[in-house]
Amino acid sequence: MASAERRPPLVPEVPCIDMHVHLHPEWLARAIERWFAEAQWVNAHPFDPDAVADTLAGRGVRRFCFFSYAHRAGMAREVNRWLAATAARLPQAVALGTLHAGDGALDALAREAFEDLGLAGLKLHLSVQRFHVDDPRLFPVYERVEATGRLLMLHVGTLPYRDAYTGVAGFRRLMDRFPRLRVCVAHMGCFEHEAFLALTERFEHLYVDTTMALAPSAAPYVGAEPGGITDATLERYQDRILFGSDFPLIPYDYDEERRWAWDRGLLPEVRRKIFHDNAARFLGLAAADGG
Repeated sequence: MASAERRPPLVPEVPCIDMHVHLHPEWLARAIERWFAEAQWVNAHPFDPDAVADTLAGRGVRRFCFFSYAHRAGMAREVNRWLAATAARLPQAVALGTLHAGDGALDALAREAFEDLGLAGLKLHLSVQRFHVDDPRLFPVYERVEATGRLLMLHVGTLPYRDAYTGVAGFRRLMDRFPRLRVCVAHMGCFEHEAFLALTERFEHLYVDTTMALAPSAAPYVGAEPGGITDATLERYQDRILFGSDFPLIPYDYDEERRWAWDRGLLPEVRRKIFHDNAARFLGLAAADGG
């Protein structure tokens, strides 16, 4: 088999929605790039929003969901305003806002993000932000998210590493308290993917995304073997899995984040669900939107 760098471009036969894209204000993007460079994670793609959108469009991605995060208290409002302004000029994009558990007036911050800025939901990265997903300070926010049908993208699973802020136990407590939340768990929850996937049988609006959990090219960077998630698992949960790429923060070609679905020989109807239909449902897009 040819190496990942030399393999021909992938031309999917289904329309594609990417649920996991990172865009950041320039000052934050530069800081993130420096952090990953020090960790010897070479980012092969520019963070410029227009360049990202053009690359995705060139790879057949019709719509994409993007977000940033507030790694400390006091910065969410500025980041959210940048996210909303960026989404306004990228019609194919859906933006999620952010907040930090240490922010004051959290419910007011969420109200501003949803009602004033028109953001579709929130992204929380518990490992980076260093608070627990079931932190009681967040309960008013979850109440608002649940009541308004907004979305949550949660990095609460254990990829690329386990820490005190991630894991299925705290997430299970959150869902037991707020069972109607519309949630996507990033990276399939990875090392605890079986437990996270099992929860989709209890909670109607719970999904996981594939980001860096299934691509063989990702394994050296995240310490996960994609073969650990079997074809039988993908078929069983085919209605609750969304495609995500982590673009542009991946140190390999974009297609390597989705080629696994063809290399594994998944049925075309399963691929269509994972790469388009499930995300369209999760995002509330019209049936014809995006393909």
